[in-house]
This record gives sequence, C-alpha cells and structure tokens, in this order.
Amino acid sequence: MSRSQNLSPAGNIDPSVAQAAQIPLQDFVLPDFPPSTSDLKALTLTSDIKLDEYTAKLSSPAPLIPANLPKSIESLTLELFSLGYPSPFLANLSAALPHLSSLVVYSQLLAGISDDSCKDAETFFKSSGNLRALHLLDVFARPGFFANVGKTLSSRPAIQGLRFLEVNYSFRHEDEEFLTRVPSIELPALIGRDLVTCALNISPPDVTNDPDDPANLTKEGEATKRRPEGVMTLNQTLAQGLVNALCERETAPRELMLLNTSLYTLSVEQLKTVLGEHRKLLVLVVSIRLEPTEEAKKAVLNALALCKNLEQVEIVGNPSLAFFTAMSNPDEAPSTLLKAFPSAEDMKSLGAKCPKLTSFKASILRTISLGSVEWTKNGTSEEWQGGVTKPDIAPLQEDARDTAKDK
Repeated sequence: MSRSQNLSPAGNIDPSVAQAAQIPLQDFVLPDFPPSTSDLKALTLTSDIKLDEYTAKLSSPAPLIPANLPKSIESLTLELFSLGYPSPFLANLSAALPHLSSLVVYSQLLAGISDDSCKDAETFFKSSGNLRALHLLDVFARPGFFANVGKTLSSRPAIQGLRFLEVNYSFRHEDEEFLTRVPSIELPALIGRDLVTCALNISPPDVTNDPDDPANLTKEGEATKRRPEGVMTLNQTLAQGLVNALCERETAPRELMLLNTSLYTLSVEQLKTVLGEHRKLLVLVVSIRLEPTEEAKKAVLNALALCKNLEQVEIVGNPSLAFFTAMSNPDEAPSTLLKAFPSAEDMKSLGAKCPKLTSFKASILRTISLGSVEWTKNGTSEEWQGGVTKPDIAPLQEDARDTAKDK
C-alpha cells in the first residue's frame, strides 16, 4: 500500500518512503520538493484559499512550477479550487508532468471564470498526451469547455485515448436549477474508442445532522420535514447525444466493460440500442423510464439479456406519471412495485440468459423510502436471495398533496 506524505510543515512521514503527497495551498505557489521525493507517483493539491482572497490571486501572474517537481508523478488530484486557476498555472503544471496518466478533479470550476483561465485548462488537456484516466467529480465549467476537451481527446491516435472516464455529480435538492448546470449536451464528447470504463453518474447527497446544511433546509431557510433522499436524472430528451456517442462508429468504445449512464434517463429502446452495441459488458448501471406494467418490465429484462457476460446490474427507475400516481395510492403501491421490479422467477429466467449475473439492484431514483429490489446469487447456486422492499408511501402522498395545492 502506498504511503502519503504531507509536504506542509505538519508532515511527519519519511519522504524517502512516500509514494504520494498531499499539499494544502493558500495560494498557487508550490513548495520545493526535496531530492528524496524524486520517485513520487501521486500528488494531491488541495485549495485552502480564502474565498475573499481568491479573485485577487487569480488576477496575479501564475507562479512558476518548481523545477524539482518530481517528473515521476503519474497521478494528479486537484481539490476544491472553486474558482479555477490563474493562467498559465495548469499549462505549466502539465508541461512539468510528462508521465501524467491519471487526473482527478473535485468540486470546482475547472475552466475558471475568465477566458484566459479557460484556455489554460484546455491547454492542460492538449499537453497531457499520456492521460488515460479522467475523473471529474462535481466539476462544472463554462459552456463549450467540455466539448473542446472532447475534441482534443478524440484527436489522439488509436490506443492513446482515455481508458477510464468517470463523471459524477452529487445531487443537490436545495438547488432547483441544479440539473440545468450540468453540461449534459457536452459530456458525451468525452466518450472515445479506447474506453474500457465509462461512468456518467448521479449520486445522492451526503446526509448530515448539521441544521445549517442547505440540504436540510427549505428554500425559505426552514428545517425540512424529512431528510432529502435520492436523485433526479436528466430528462429523456437529453439522452440521444449520449446514445449516439456510445454507438456511432467514430466514437463507440471498442471493448467497454463497465457502463454507468445513471445521470441520463434512457428509454427502453435506447437501452436496447446501447446494449446491442456493447454485448461484452460486465457491469451496467442505467437510469430508465419506469412504467407500472409487466410488459415494460419484460422489455427491460429482454434488453439486459443481450449482454450474456453481465455480472452486476443496477437500474435507477425514473417514474412516469402513471407510475407516480399508482404509487401514491396505498392500495396500489405494493402491486405497482411488483409489476415494475423483477420477481424471483424473473431473475431465474434472466440468470439463465446471463449465467455470470450475481447482483441485481433497482430503485426509484435511488431513494430508500419508496421501495427497491435487491437480488443476489452466490457461487454456483441457482437460487436468488432477496426481493422487493415495501415502500413508505407517506412521502409520495405528501408530494401528491403539495402538487395538488400548487395547481
């Protein structure tokens, strides 16, 4: 296991044995690196810049990257640089890391707030020719940035493109415009022929007990009656660009093993198109339109059967109006879930077509209270363990009443 060294004064790990270093920055000046760190493999830069000082630091010339920054670094993580970087900080950083193969960016405006910062971020990707893994976690940017990065990545020769792509957004219930800020049209431009893993994910918010946490407050600033849970996914009308990128010859990954498209809502027909193109998938996570009928469930299971090597499946159901209405009725809710989610007999049939399948999960927008299903199978056993968790229909009834009041 690699050991991490903090190059701040508090660091107390022998640099000669460290494989990773984390550096908190109160500005954009990197410290000198001692000779003993010459074999460093991973570097994490974490912003500790005060917000009221950030803009001024962006307007100052970017400091030079120290000449003794280890060229052995292969993995770079950039955390919490909320307003981006002064130009040409990123371009200089890329030039100083010729062996960089993995980039993790967390919680920030990667392209900054100025034209120069945006061009600097684009130059970073143009200069990082060995980049094989890209992880963008709660990363936003001005319009056009991700499309331009996609063009840069797609221009690389065969087998020199990204192998691993992860994009994740933590859903924010307190922000009614959150999904409009997600660059849904541009993200598919990051998909390329060399991808083995492609994840465009939406995750539930972290749960805290902090009464001042915006996630625990209404838009009027009052405490919520119940904790927010689950996610919302992008509208089905925004999914076709993703489907095209996954299926057209110029961009479709050749050997895709893991696919997570939970950020986007796919129709069953779109799901069939994608799975028909990627029959070697081992892991699938997908959001689909959820209908309260046996016919709709069978259509989904038939689509999954196109991938004989599947081992793990998660379905994030985005309920239709008919489904939502049925779930709001206490008499219909349990039977509605049974119609929409697979039974033990359904899993036995699917398992016969996908013999490596050992895990199947399904939920309504990754909520807990609205009911879910989880099936698992161990070893060579043909028996599926698990089943449907009954819903707590109170939240749905409350939402239905609120909707009626609004009307």
